[in-house]
Formats: sequence, C-alpha cells, structure tokens
Amino acid sequence: MNKATKNMVMAAILTALSLLITYSPVKLVLPAFSLTLGSHVPTMLAMFISPWVTIMTIIGSCIGFFFVIPAPNNLIVVARAALHIIFALSGYYMVKSKKVNIFVIIVVTALLHAAAEGLAVYLMTPVILPENASASLGLAEVAFVGTVVHHFIDCAITAPVLAALMKAKMIHTDIQWKAMPGVRGVER
Repeated sequence: MNKATKNMVMAAILTALSLLITYSPVKLVLPAFSLTLGSHVPTMLAMFISPWVTIMTIIGSCIGFFFVIPAPNNLIVVARAALHIIFALSGYYMVKSKKVNIFVIIVVTALLHAAAEGLAVYLMTPVILPENASASLGLAEVAFVGTVVHHFIDCAITAPVLAALMKAKMIHTDIQWKAMPGVRGVER
C-alpha cells in the first residue's frame, strides 16, 4: 500500500474513532468544561502520521462533540476541540524534527493544549453562558488545570497504542523513547 493510501486509511480510522469516543459514557460535563476519557488519543496518534491526518481527526472530534454535548455548552466544547490544532500540529512538527524526546513533546503539547482551551473558555463563557460571565476566569482556570491532567492521562493511554502500531509498522517515526518506562521492543 502506498503512503498516500495508508494515510487516507489511517485518517478514516482515527476520524471514526474520534467520533465514536465522543459518545463514551466515561465523561464529566460541567459548564464550559468537559472531560471525555480517551478523546485525545486519536489526535495524539495522528501527530505521528501527518498534518492532514491530524486535521481530519480533529474535525471528526468537533463534529462528534457538537452532536453529543447539550447546547449551549457544545459550542464551547467544539471551540476547545477545534483548538487541538495548536497542540497537535506543534506536536507533529516536534516529532518530525527527530530532535525532541517524547517527554518534552508531552509537556510542551500539554501546556499549549491547556492554554488554548483555557483561553477559549475565558473568551466564550460570557458570550455563550452569560449567567456564568462573572466566573469566566475561574472556569478558564478549571479548564487549564483539567486539560493538563486530561492530556497526561490520554498520553498514558496513547503511549502503548503508539508502541503497538509502531511495532506493527503501521506508524513509522524516529521518536526518542529513551528512559520511557514501560515501553519496550519499539527499537527500529
């Protein structure tokens, strides 16, 4: 299978997975914030494939959250999901550079991810949820901290899946796994 076809198939699989995960019952929904366990896994995997696969996966996630999260919160959640483009493409380019250790990628993308989502909550809460306008800074702080924690949890889920896909030669990357506990047999 050529690379373009393989990327298209991976984009379809990861997009479908990101849509399905939005229907997961393992979630926490608060005003202006939601946490769906595993929702970042397809996007994090896509970071190791290509920018277009990453973008398609994020679009799938946005569509899923739009239909699953009750209005008007869904607009804030969709905006937060759309902003995954910031951490995901940054992560893709760090992976592509082959100079950055996986731990650095995880921390940098977590901070970018949390800052983007916190900013989205801060800016959109007064518009979408006017009754919570005075609490927008507090909600943004909750979104920032919650996103960092959620990002790390989803990274822990992504790592063994990525290792398995690399071992199966479905994803090819020269990412530095040095000193990564629990991930073995991924040598190229």
